[in-house]
Amino acid sequence: MDEQIERIKSKLSQLKELDSEFKQFGAKNHKYILNPPLTLSQVNQFETEYQVSLPQEYVTFLTTLGNGGAGPFHGLNTLIDSRIMYFDDSELAQHSYFELSKPFPYTESWNVEKELAEIDEKIEQAYENGDEALEEQLLAEKSALIDLPQNDYGRLNISDYGCGITISLIITGEEKGNIWTDDRVNDGGIYSYAELENTGKISFLNWYELWLDHTIKESAI
Repeated sequence: MDEQIERIKSKLSQLKELDSEFKQFGAKNHKYILNPPLTLSQVNQFETEYQVSLPQEYVTFLTTLGNGGAGPFHGLNTLIDSRIMYFDDSELAQHSYFELSKPFPYTESWNVEKELAEIDEKIEQAYENGDEALEEQLLAEKSALIDLPQNDYGRLNISDYGCGITISLIITGEEKGNIWTDDRVNDGGIYSYAELENTGKISFLNWYELWLDHTIKESAI
């Protein structure tokens, strides 16, 4: 991990020189500058207060590189701000917060809007076939889906992609340490991170370095 941290330091410095005019997406927000690191005591205090154990890669980043700032898309949120599910800069902003200690429930992508659309098709077919029993069963399944909680727990909102899309670091449950994308606001569901040509699961430091490599390549063109 120490070697990767040093690579990240070097690549971030290289990127700042390559994109000195901040032309890359989000660069004008963070200008490739990281906030001062947290102390391990501060991280431990956060973990105690919210009854969580943060992924070690993320803890190492927070305590050796910085507490938010330069990062993918519009930059990294600070640890404390990462508790906020949705960001709104208006004066009347009403923030909602993740319930951090409960396990993140997913291991595969999930899109309730897609499931609802599929049930609606089945309901229509059952109605056309005159199958009232099946229609009632499907309506009950639809109602249960609509009433499902949004499952906003077990993760941190570490970056804002834009258009309501957020990037999450999973901190509890089977996916702990992995990066997920939440695009439910656009009916895109919630899924394991798939931007910047990534395939498969990806951990925090690998996600951050992937952004550096991608942006360095774009800046060198």
